[in-house]
Amino acid sequence: MHSVFYWCAWIGSVLLVVQLVLQIMGLGDADLDAGGADIDVDSGLDAGDPAHGTAGNVFFGVLSFKALVAFLAVFGLTGLSLEDAALSQFNHISLAVLAGLVAMVLVAYLMRALHQLGSSGSVVLANAVGRKASVYLRIPANGEGRGKVTVEIQKRTVELAAITDGDSIDTGQVVEILEVLPNETVRVTAA
Repeated sequence: MHSVFYWCAWIGSVLLVVQLVLQIMGLGDADLDAGGADIDVDSGLDAGDPAHGTAGNVFFGVLSFKALVAFLAVFGLTGLSLEDAALSQFNHISLAVLAGLVAMVLVAYLMRALHQLGSSGSVVLANAVGRKASVYLRIPANGEGRGKVTVEIQKRTVELAAITDGDSIDTGQVVEILEVLPNETVRVTAA
């Protein structure tokens, strides 16, 4: 069993170091172009995210390349470290497998937590409803034309086309956004 633990520890540790170096270089989950052939380095085997209502299974969320490499490394290192312990071979292997499984689940949990920190960066215009905006370009009365307003949405200043059903609204006036319409247009009223 010594050689099994030894090679598992070596292979797992080397792959962990390679993953770490690639991640630091920004190549951990990217597409590479190697001499005209595209190589997909994203190694996740995640079948979906159950927390977001997709058809995934929690078990498959644990089966990613990073988690499997962590299992391999910890299984091998634990097996090597327990060689001098007065344990039966069954207990020796069982503890090594258990330690590897714990490492695998921990890595999967950490990867999922890191993934949830990400943001799409897209501004959701529906968040503009009810906000105050400043008229940037005069808004004609009774929806006869479009003006422009600037509004802060999700900590970003956004310029949108605007119409009003009431009297015209001059540049510099403050308005309230009532509704989001197609083509990045909003319906406003004087505030």
